[in-house]
Amino acid sequence: MLICEIEKNTKERIRISIEEYRGSTFIDCRVYFEDEDGEWRPTKKGIALNGYCIADVIKALQKAGRALEG
Repeated sequence: MLICEIEKNTKERIRISIEEYRGSTFIDCRVYFEDEDGEWRPTKKGIALNGYCIADVIKALQKAGRALEG
């Protein structure tokens, strides 16, 4: 189930989705690229997160965002 799509640049997008694999549900954050036919295809660039660590990941990303702001 697609949750969000974020434009990374003109040729890449980050898709955040909820996926299931071998009976486990996880959050998939993956970079997609546009192929020659205009179709969006997944790359190997990404990360799959289980529900147990998502709160820690969100906190870390917020901390990194604050650090970028100065």
